[in-house]
Amino acid sequence: MALSESPSSHPTDRRLRRSVGWGSTKTRDNAAAALFIGPNIILYGLFVVIPAVAGIVLSFYSWDFVDAPKFVGMANFNAMFADPVVAQSVLVSLGFLLLGVIPTIAIGFLLANLVNAKMRGVSVVRVLYFIPLVVSAAVSSVLWAWIYQPQSGIFNQLLSLVGLKGIAWLSDTTWALPALTIMIIWMSLPLVIILYLAALQRVSEDLIEAAELDGAGPFRRLIQIVWPSVASTTILVFALELLNFIALPFEIALIMTQGGPINSTTTLSLYIYRQAFDQGKVGYASALSLLQFLMIVVIVVGARYIPRWVSAVARRNA
Repeated sequence: MALSESPSSHPTDRRLRRSVGWGSTKTRDNAAAALFIGPNIILYGLFVVIPAVAGIVLSFYSWDFVDAPKFVGMANFNAMFADPVVAQSVLVSLGFLLLGVIPTIAIGFLLANLVNAKMRGVSVVRVLYFIPLVVSAAVSSVLWAWIYQPQSGIFNQLLSLVGLKGIAWLSDTTWALPALTIMIIWMSLPLVIILYLAALQRVSEDLIEAAELDGAGPFRRLIQIVWPSVASTTILVFALELLNFIALPFEIALIMTQGGPINSTTTLSLYIYRQAFDQGKVGYASALSLLQFLMIVVIVVGARYIPRWVSAVARRNA
């Protein structure tokens, strides 16, 4: 007599058991995902979440890295609104944004079209625009500090050739911020050009040829055909450069001008750094960090309307 097959040995039962047990494909995938994502979540919590929470807590304390933290309530926030340097540093941060973001987008778009063009000598431009990507911010700061030298700098040498008096670029309160902005634009252009070059490959040649047959000149084709066609890339570039001109001035100003002259290049992030590590006012610096966070939120939320305006202009010119 043949032995009867046990219920547990039935193929359907075995598949059901594997689907709900540790041997199931879904469970193995979840375990693998947790193995890969887990370390990143742990590191993110250690270096981002915990410091952020600690910063919020410390904003209500007075601490100098040495003595025990002392609870001071809203004193740091009251001092912040009474500090004139805070208002100036906020204006400097906004100045970098206003002077840098739009010119970077415009120059990057024009240079991308030049690099994409088939003409003699454009290979030199293709090499030159890539240089800032391989040079660190520290090296770039040393290079541009030499370019801005009052006596032997390239800019002042060019001005002297046309009979103009040289400018104290980094020690003049009027020119220091624009000078640093020009440098940051130079450092930001490679990424902008690369993004626009990728977008230009998707522009329809038929549209450009049709516009040319209709008598549209190069500039008109650029504005009415090419620019609307890369509107989505413009939105991406705008968001990236917004973040770039919030973060990068801190490092550049710290190396080249130390925030001077007379705090004319002291951004809010640089002032926070000074209060924490030069003055030992960690609680006050934490309160300033919350102010910077709110400022970034307001800028990002407000910037949501800029892409809509860009898209509307692009559709109107299409």
